[in-house]
Amino acid sequence: MNKLILAVLLIGVSFAVNKPVFAASTSVDALINKLIDKGVLTKEEARDIKAEVIADEKILSEDQMKQQLPSWVRNLSFKGDLRTRFQYKHDKATSDLTRDTNTGAIRMRLGIDSKINDKLNAGIGIATGSGNPRSTNITLGTYSSKKNIYIDYGFAKYSPLAWVNIVGGKMLLNDVLWEPTDLIWDTDITPEGGILQLTKKLDKVSLFLNAGVLLIDSDTSTDNDAPTAYIAQPGFSYKFNDDISIKTAVSLQSFDNINEHVSSSNSAGSNSGNTTAGTSRYMYDYSMINPAVELKVMNPFKAMGLGLESIKLFGEYVDNLSVSEKSTGYSAGIQLGNDKINKWGDWQFKYIYAMLGKDSVLDILPDSDRYGGKTGVRSHEGILSFGLGKNTFLGFDLYRSERIGTAKAPETLGQIDWNLKF
Repeated sequence: MNKLILAVLLIGVSFAVNKPVFAASTSVDALINKLIDKGVLTKEEARDIKAEVIADEKILSEDQMKQQLPSWVRNLSFKGDLRTRFQYKHDKATSDLTRDTNTGAIRMRLGIDSKINDKLNAGIGIATGSGNPRSTNITLGTYSSKKNIYIDYGFAKYSPLAWVNIVGGKMLLNDVLWEPTDLIWDTDITPEGGILQLTKKLDKVSLFLNAGVLLIDSDTSTDNDAPTAYIAQPGFSYKFNDDISIKTAVSLQSFDNINEHVSSSNSAGSNSGNTTAGTSRYMYDYSMINPAVELKVMNPFKAMGLGLESIKLFGEYVDNLSVSEKSTGYSAGIQLGNDKINKWGDWQFKYIYAMLGKDSVLDILPDSDRYGGKTGVRSHEGILSFGLGKNTFLGFDLYRSERIGTAKAPETLGQIDWNLKF
């Protein structure tokens, strides 16, 4: 035993003196071999010591490499997802002609977040797409052509106080607004501008405020005033107990200098009534008031012995105060099943009914899958998600939409998605 202790001490001294890891390993091997030759160690004892030395070397080398990197690199985190989609659409034109289209698509997104220092974070993201702000899908079947990658977002978030965040750049939508449905904003949109976030937790109540300015379009030779949006959204969440909570907010979203501005190439205006007849210029500004609410109940049927994990009830209303007719819209829905999809067999079903008057919201904003992102429509949507395992699930999304008016031109859109997260 004394010989073994002596051997370990000798090896420890050799390991400490030889600071480069690869050099330490070489000298330790030589010392162990000499101790075996002199009968100080048996081969079994030497094997055990080598295993311990290798484990210590690994820990030391990883720590050394990490400490040599800048702090912002050590604080990098990565996230991403891949989605493959099959889509079927059946629509009926006003001439009573019907069309059936089948489409394959993929979506790939990769994001990098870094903690620059204790008060400053940055995020950068890339995604597939065509440049459309409401979609990161890329269509398959174009003779195996290479697909485009775009800057999806790039922002900085400064937190001078624990309850204050200042966000600027091309931002994630949930840093700009809280929304329980995509009635007004397609979830793929990454707004551009600056936002102030204030939060305050008081016992069971959490207060929040999102306020800021968004850049919608730039000045042109014929449009001297750039379209700009001003947003203010106060709200709160309240936890009644461990199982029941509610979240609600009212936002004012004022899109100024839209009137007479040339509509975007990604606008559905010419099909929805957002523009003046026969031209490509908008007729109105859009000053939208938007109350929203979500009620969440965990284990709602626990007393009955049923294992349903959660139910959510949610809804939104919108009114464009800049116009007097066809200016309102609303959505209402329910979600039930597992709160999150984490493993095989987890499931979630969501139903949303949505209606948008043709001048209720700016037409570059709504969900692009709901009748092509147009306004002046009503829609039923059902979504079923089923977990295939950790970080992967199937999604089934079905829309039934139609125009509001005499020429309903109904549309059925079905999507099957395989989602992978990493």
